[in-house]
Amino acid sequence: MRLARLTQRKQFLAAADRGRRFRSSAFTVQVLDGPQRAAGEQPEPDGLRLGLTASRKVGNAVIRNRIRRRLRAAAEKAFEAQSGRPCDIVVVARPETLTADFDMLVNELAVAVERARPQGQGRRPRPAPGPAAGKTRGKGGDRPPGPQND
Repeated sequence: MRLARLTQRKQFLAAADRGRRFRSSAFTVQVLDGPQRAAGEQPEPDGLRLGLTASRKVGNAVIRNRIRRRLRAAAEKAFEAQSGRPCDIVVVARPETLTADFDMLVNELAVAVERARPQGQGRRPRPAPGPAAGKTRGKGGDRPPGPQND
């Protein structure tokens, strides 16, 4: 399966600003769910768009391109069963990406997207405040009576 690509800077920035993150030893994944995409963007047919980032800290151009090729191949293998709901995925490479085992990259990418992707229709509601929610800590309010050490 060939993944669609993120091509514009604003798409990468949207994933960084509004997306959820997962950190691994070899990379960081930023996932932006489909409904949060910028207004006016056309949805992709399969829903998934991939963006790869490898800064100059990672290495020279040859190393950065090799890392991007490895990550693209690992992402295609990891996400072949995850099409459907649209989302943007940005993978930020680290130097360890080059030496990491390929199967580990595939597994960590799949786990990262599952953890970073929101479950259900949104956030869970906050629990209702209990009777202890209004208490403040102060002098003797939360301690049993006893001898005072002044």
